[in-house]
Amino acid sequence: MKKFKLNDSLMSVLPIALIVIFLSITIVPVSAYDLTLFVISTIFLVFGMELFNRGTERSMLPMGENIGSNLSKSRKLTNFVICSLLFGFIITLAEPDLLVLAGQVLSINKWVFIIAVAIGVSIYMLIAVLRIIFQVKITYVLFITYFTIIVLMFFVPESLLAITFDAGAVTSGAISVPFILALGAGISAVRASKNSKDDSFGLIALTSAGPIIVTMILCLFIEPNVEVTRTVITESVNQNFINIFGDFGKAILDNMFEIFIILVPIALIFFVFNAKELKLPRSRIRKIVMGLIYTYLGLTLFLSGVSVGYLKLSSIIGYQIAKNYDWLLIPLSLIFGLVIAFAEPAIQILNKKIEDITSGIIRKKVLFITLAIGISVSMVMAVCRVIFEINILYMILPCYALMCILLFFSPRIFSAIAFDSGGVASGSMSASFLLPFVIGICTALGNDIMVSVFGTIALVATVPILSLQCLGLIYKITKKRRENKIRKLKSAKVEILEFDVGVVSWIKKETDHHLNY
Repeated sequence: MKKFKLNDSLMSVLPIALIVIFLSITIVPVSAYDLTLFVISTIFLVFGMELFNRGTERSMLPMGENIGSNLSKSRKLTNFVICSLLFGFIITLAEPDLLVLAGQVLSINKWVFIIAVAIGVSIYMLIAVLRIIFQVKITYVLFITYFTIIVLMFFVPESLLAITFDAGAVTSGAISVPFILALGAGISAVRASKNSKDDSFGLIALTSAGPIIVTMILCLFIEPNVEVTRTVITESVNQNFINIFGDFGKAILDNMFEIFIILVPIALIFFVFNAKELKLPRSRIRKIVMGLIYTYLGLTLFLSGVSVGYLKLSSIIGYQIAKNYDWLLIPLSLIFGLVIAFAEPAIQILNKKIEDITSGIIRKKVLFITLAIGISVSMVMAVCRVIFEINILYMILPCYALMCILLFFSPRIFSAIAFDSGGVASGSMSASFLLPFVIGICTALGNDIMVSVFGTIALVATVPILSLQCLGLIYKITKKRRENKIRKLKSAKVEILEFDVGVVSWIKKETDHHLNY
């Protein structure tokens, strides 16, 4: 068994932890009890992230790849349809972030909302898989999908509009991302077409957009009298430190039960599929089972740390800064956005997968930086929206329109990666740290949470798409200029110099340098 290396997990969580601790000690002092909860939660996040990453490499990724490969080899369209719809539905029900969001919308029955979102994911997973099989360009599918969303925007009641965008943003989390990515990679690898690398991406993009369309249609038939559960999280006072064990114990037990319910259906479907179709050797099955255990423990620790320490303290910080240091709101949201990307498990999985599939052509570090910039800009937009009470439509509509335009200018693989990355940017950390931070600000300013807060996750999922599309456009322009420069250098006149030792062909150092480059 490999030794645990916590360096990556530690460096992912440490930046935001240090910022929060600094703020808690200086301008937003909190009780020693809450600060202790936060520090312990940080340790939970570090170990949880490491276990989760190790677990998904051994379980979710192999499961998705094997199922995708087997479906492609079978060449049976019926199998594709049934498995795509089934896995899309089951995986969506397994997303904790969706359950949290659904519990906040009181005018829509919780399970009606969840089922509508699950239907949207399953339908668009089928569309995404069929796109790979029939080699339809991802650009066309994305353009039609988001153009449909833009049209539906004008018919959905304003009070429900932000919810529909958030519904799509929370469906690409820690459970679904590794499985969906691997499924797409498995199907495209078996086809072995010249566009197989491009085809590996786009599933997350489409499965994130599907729920938006379905929930928009659902909201057309619902009266716009939406309420939300409004809970103001306050600082803990006069707490005995023995209660720390109770806080974490309750969170761990709750999450253990919830994640068990989440993982069991996925595992059962895979093992049934393996018994009938895959018939993998026992050694690989043991490895997958161990990976599922790692995933289970990792998610339990990660979500327990988030719910006990991070959710509470971020809300307190947002409230106190909005009350006493409102000039800090925008700079702080910019910083939080920059560092939160490094703490999001789903982003790490996607970036690693992209680097592997592109054979290192698209570097993980470049993707991290680009996504971090996109998330930070989205956080500034979200905070400005709360402060100035801006309608979500005025922010989302221009972004979607620009995304559709850039689809025809940015390289195809960058567009697919961009839409996938937007989906994973709005994961557990975004929903559990950034959203409470905005709720704290909204509460302090006395604004309507339903109108001002919902849509934050959607912005976090949208702006990074634009940042990566712009990166693709820059890459395309730079590559074209470099090719033109090299073409000119290759056609440059070669000078012949005669020496006593013979005739030597000499090309200027600059030319030689560029040709080698």
